[in-house]
Amino acid sequence: MMGSEEVWVATGASLLVSGSATIIALLIGLPLASWCARNEFPLKNSLRILVRTLYGLPPVVVGVAVYLAISRKGPFGELELLFTIEGMILAQTLLIIPLIWGLSWTALEKVPREVLETHAMLGTKGGAGLFTHLREAKAGVSSAILVGFGRAIAEVGAVMIIGGNIAGKTRVLTTSIVLETSQGDLAAALSLGSILLIIALFASVAALFLEEVGLSFTKAVPEASSPEFTMIEGGSVSVEGLGWNVDGHDILIDVDIKIRKGECGAVLGASGCGKSSLLRHVAGLEKKTSGSLISIGSVMMVHQIPVALYGNVIDNICHAGVSMEEAMWWLQQVGLEDFAKRSPGRLSGGERQRMAVVRALAATPSILLLDEFTANLDGPNVEV
Repeated sequence: MMGSEEVWVATGASLLVSGSATIIALLIGLPLASWCARNEFPLKNSLRILVRTLYGLPPVVVGVAVYLAISRKGPFGELELLFTIEGMILAQTLLIIPLIWGLSWTALEKVPREVLETHAMLGTKGGAGLFTHLREAKAGVSSAILVGFGRAIAEVGAVMIIGGNIAGKTRVLTTSIVLETSQGDLAAALSLGSILLIIALFASVAALFLEEVGLSFTKAVPEASSPEFTMIEGGSVSVEGLGWNVDGHDILIDVDIKIRKGECGAVLGASGCGKSSLLRHVAGLEKKTSGSLISIGSVMMVHQIPVALYGNVIDNICHAGVSMEEAMWWLQQVGLEDFAKRSPGRLSGGERQRMAVVRALAATPSILLLDEFTANLDGPNVEV
């Protein structure tokens, strides 16, 4: 029977190994998942199948592979990682990377393209773009983190092979359970198992917190304050001979448009004739097949289907780079000030569209593109 001090040491070792492995796997797996979800590349489906196949990677196989690599005769033997905490972290990291990578990939792919495009037009790029992508899929990503940590904290094969179950050094809760069971002390083994369940419970609570955090990072609704408007630079569009072909089908053919600063134009045509495709090209969201397109100034497009970003209603306006006081002023202009702290998911279609329009206006773009933006609005709100 292990003493209380030994139990605490084993618990600390379990948390250290599994927690460190999970953090390292996150730093590797989440950027890979975001890149795979946002981009098209050759053999994408083959990579997806490979990653999902590795979900069932046996821990003992990982343990043997790492053992061969870090043993004295292995290529990394000089690092002296065998029978160390660091070696155990390495083994568990390799074990859970596929889980975090693949499950996050699936969650991130479900984020609507229009949401990521809106963030990009608002200037969210680079590392901030990755963080934003993760925030938009926080429920799925937090579940991936929980699954990865759960796989690590409950794993025994790899840590037994790499760590050697050395008392006070590499012994963790799972290897302690194996030891107690082999000695016939089932009561002690079950007690150690209950500690693992408690750790899993706290991890689940933490995952739930990650899912809920960010729904509202506005503590109080501020007083409205009118923004300071300045002269907007740029604001012209020149399109000559624009063509766009998708899978052998011509969507746009030899389109010519010129809109100068201060002008307002409308694109009319039958459903499916390419109106939205043209606006997407002007916004830089599609790559043309032929012709030239020059737009001078910042561009913001309001999609036909209302786009709601993470956070509550006032947070959505703040994404445009304005203060909360200015965001409240913008909401007042479209009659949404009473919904400032409401989740966009609880708004009607017309209310979400008004939020999307005023968010675009708050960004003060040089070129504003509106794709059937009044489709969800009634008469009075269209006039507003």
